[in-house]
Amino acid sequence: MASIPGTIFINYRKDDSSWNALALYNELQKYFTKEQIFKDFNTILPGDDFVVSIDNALRKCDVLIVVVGKNWLQIKDVAGKRRLDDADDFVRLEIATALARGIQVIPVLFDDVPMPRPDELPDDMKALCRRQFIEIDSKRFDDDVRNLAEAIKKVLPDGVIRVTPGQRETAHSSQPYNAGAGTGSNPPPMQKPDNNLVWAILSTILCCLPLGIVAIISATKVDNLWNSGQHSEAVREAKKAKDWAIYSAIAGVVVIILYFIIAVGSGSY
Repeated sequence: MASIPGTIFINYRKDDSSWNALALYNELQKYFTKEQIFKDFNTILPGDDFVVSIDNALRKCDVLIVVVGKNWLQIKDVAGKRRLDDADDFVRLEIATALARGIQVIPVLFDDVPMPRPDELPDDMKALCRRQFIEIDSKRFDDDVRNLAEAIKKVLPDGVIRVTPGQRETAHSSQPYNAGAGTGSNPPPMQKPDNNLVWAILSTILCCLPLGIVAIISATKVDNLWNSGQHSEAVREAKKAKDWAIYSAIAGVVVIILYFIIAVGSGSY
């Protein structure tokens, strides 16, 4: 991380948000290079001193993401003591250190978890409650992470290396920063997909009833998902509706061909 500007540190509790943190780490690579994102499993090598590695990473990072899951506040150690009340707890140390050093700290709340109250946190973490948080729902994961990435881009320093969706494999750490494409810019708006309901209905009437019904079910979900802000889900359901309409049409053609083969065969006797 030493020579890479715009580094992002993911803070999480393994017993609470291990999979959420991993999914977040992978999804953020659509918007930033892998080398910019610090997470213990991808950066700390066997034999490294964990405390030293974490401290060095925090000295170089620009943004600390605090992943908060359902049990983040209440997880206890083997002695029954709440981990956040332990002054040597790594999650607490990382957050408290980042707050003390003036690092940009972004709480990320998963699965409708409320923001912790000041009275629920130790003194050196209370400032976390004053930081604007971002919520991530599994049903709109892609869109929520894109919003998080845009928030991160607005606070990263000049000279940051960024990638855009679809360019991750071609991005290089020496790529110059384009000031016009960075801070404050938004990704192109996603276009509302065709729900393919007409094709689903036609395939049901003219071709294969069971497969056509599956297409209709997916098609009827598209508008509701889009209007509720679940754009990625709407696109997936629209594609499913189209695919099942095609399957229905193919099945209908196969049935017709088999019918004629059997009819011709029967007439030959």
